[in-house]
Amino acid sequence: MRDRRRHATLFAPAMAALIAVAACSGSAPAPSVAARAPATAGPSAPAGASASPASTSAGETSPATPATPAASLTQAWATAPLIDVSTGESFRIADHAGKVIIIETMAIWCSNCRTQQVDVQAALARLPADDVVYVVLDVDKSEDGDSLAAYRNKNGFQGRYAVAGNDVARALAADFGDQFLNPPSTPMVVVGTDGTVTRTDFVHKSGNDIVALAKAHGA
Repeated sequence: MRDRRRHATLFAPAMAALIAVAACSGSAPAPSVAARAPATAGPSAPAGASASPASTSAGETSPATPATPAASLTQAWATAPLIDVSTGESFRIADHAGKVIIIETMAIWCSNCRTQQVDVQAALARLPADDVVYVVLDVDKSEDGDSLAAYRNKNGFQGRYAVAGNDVARALAADFGDQFLNPPSTPMVVVGTDGTVTRTDFVHKSGNDIVALAKAHGA
């Protein structure tokens, strides 16, 4: 019995050593594949982000943001056709919507008109040429386009000079009063870039006055 106990005591450490060696040699159960193989997916999207949209086809672009439409003018005097006596071109005041439009009525015989037009020319030289349009309308029924063109050229005036027909004259009077057809009172209307229409007082406007009016209306 003593010899058996002695052999058991000696055998126990040996068996423990053998078990440890077996574990190191790989005979222990292998870990699962999921634990050994890391995921191959790319980086995750930020929290709350939606999935990426499908790619567009080659050459396809996303639609551009629509531009803000220019101010529109629908008044009868703005949409009536006129003839530029300098170029013979047909135009409408409404064609210049989105710019500052200075509209003045006149007659060739009117000295007050000529004096104010001189001041307007000086004002135009101080304003952005692309932002301001000057339209001069002859409201004297006895005057024609050839005479008005000669008047414009003689004085070296810039701007779109045209003879206002009866329809235009009546539309102007309806909106701004009969005095708007009285040239010596130097009538003037300023249309802003946003379509705002302002009739000025029936007095002579200096160059500084006209510059200030144009800038106040978007020039």
